[in-house]
Amino acid sequence: MEAESTTERKRALRSTLIAERARLSPEERAGFSRRIAERALALEAIAQARLVAVYSPLGTEVDALELVRLLGALQPVYPRAVPGSRRLEFARCAPRELVRGPLGAREPPPGARAVDPREVDVVILPGIGFSLDGHRLGRGGGYYDATLDEMPGARRVGLAFEVQLLPALPFEPHDARLDALVTEARTLTFSREPVHAP
Repeated sequence: MEAESTTERKRALRSTLIAERARLSPEERAGFSRRIAERALALEAIAQARLVAVYSPLGTEVDALELVRLLGALQPVYPRAVPGSRRLEFARCAPRELVRGPLGAREPPPGARAVDPREVDVVILPGIGFSLDGHRLGRGGGYYDATLDEMPGARRVGLAFEVQLLPALPFEPHDARLDALVTEARTLTFSREPVHAP
């Protein structure tokens, strides 16, 4: 029963937060996305990373491709849905090579070879909502949660507009927590419970 009520609360919050994000004008989203990318690049985890996984924005999400432009020679990898599972893999390609995947987001084409997930130092995460204590409300598929569970060493950095922040979010034990959250106005860092590889 508790799980059902958490699921219902998440669903209601998604609708509210997507509407809030949609109220930002395209110009505001573009300007905020540039500012968020600049702030994210100042994070030690990203500045010292050898391999960063970056998402391609869907709808009115923060444009993480702004971060790609700032990374320069450090070519990122992008998530791609793994057919027949609720997981993501990461592959290297140029932003112009991204194609629409089964989940609606642009992802590396089938011919782009996946990298070993243990090589990824930082995963940049989209989200619909974020809490001030490091929780993330995704689209509801659980793809990032399942994938990050297998990548305990990768740092998790969420990108969000201030309108997506809430004091707290409903969460379940399998929900992946963040190490940092970057908005156009601030950078928050969190102390994640130690995660041990199986």
